Amino acid sequence: MPRAVNFALPFESACNPDRDAARLRNLTWARRLGLVTNAVDERRYLSWDIADLTARWLPHAAGPELDLGIDAIVVGTLIDEQFDGARELPPDQVSESCDRLLEVLRSGAGYAPSSVLAAALADVWERTCRGASLEWARRAALHWQWFIEAFPKEARWRQGSAHLARDNYLALRRESGLVSMMVDLIEKANGFETTERARQLPNVQRLLILAVDVIDTMNDVCSVDKEVSRGDVHNLVLVLQAEQGLSRAAAMAEAYDCMKRWCDEYVRVAAQLAEDCAQQGLSGVETDAVLRLARGIEAAIGGHPDWYQGTGRYDTRIPLGEAAYTEDLMRPLVREPRV
Repeated sequence: MPRAVNFALPFESACNPDRDAARLRNLTWARRLGLVTNAVDERRYLSWDIADLTARWLPHAAGPELDLGIDAIVVGTLIDEQFDGARELPPDQVSESCDRLLEVLRSGAGYAPSSVLAAALADVWERTCRGASLEWARRAALHWQWFIEAFPKEARWRQGSAHLARDNYLALRRESGLVSMMVDLIEKANGFETTERARQLPNVQRLLILAVDVIDTMNDVCSVDKEVSRGDVHNLVLVLQAEQGLSRAAAMAEAYDCMKRWCDEYVRVAAQLAEDCAQQGLSGVETDAVLRLARGIEAAIGGHPDWYQGTGRYDTRIPLGEAAYTEDLMRPLVREPRV
């Protein structure tokens, strides 16, 4: 399997020293919420090692913040597994299920989740919003919404015969990937918030797009064999191959070139942020948050390839029509009877 571990990133890698203990805490949490209920799924779940991914994404997060990061990324990963392209779920069914998940973000106090996966998302979302400003929480909710709403779009695309062009694919991939939510975790885990005003600066917006594209493309490079085996075409390597008439090797090389160009641009843009913030009249607190976010993203990108060296998430070939996760996580939530 091709892995993006030899990609020469211009960012350093670090790993949170609490990773191993956090991995055990996460498994206890997943069992308690009914996300892991059998030996087959537990082996697959542990092979992904989302704790290692998160420990490299959030190398300086303290215990509870690291736990939230792992749990949130696990929920996103399991949502992805639930609607995996290998199952060829009808778009209407995917849309209905996603609406049930979106209720978590739309509902207030007293909301009762309807499924195991919705309950896990509700748990993560409640912890995410603790202590957050309304502005920040609304933006974080939007990023979860992008991610969830992308699955019906992907399902409709899989049923069609037309190929997505590169730019259209990247636009959809920026929503269907989990990276925007994971970038929010950088702020949450490290105790700061960027304001909406700061986020609207053109170079800040560009920085965020570059970060998403680099991480998503790294993922596409690593998952292409797995996706080919199940007939899924939602992958930049395959999009480039079809659009430009390239061989698989040439399309892979182009994907690597894209990542290099984007990383180089990221470095250039990040170097201009302090001046941009000053020119736009941002306060010292706002400017500091922007610079902390840029540094946090650099650390996250830098550690990402190390996770691919150890994860088993892309090793398993899942036949077309077979669920990626044996347990149906959209099953109704069994509530304990009141005494």
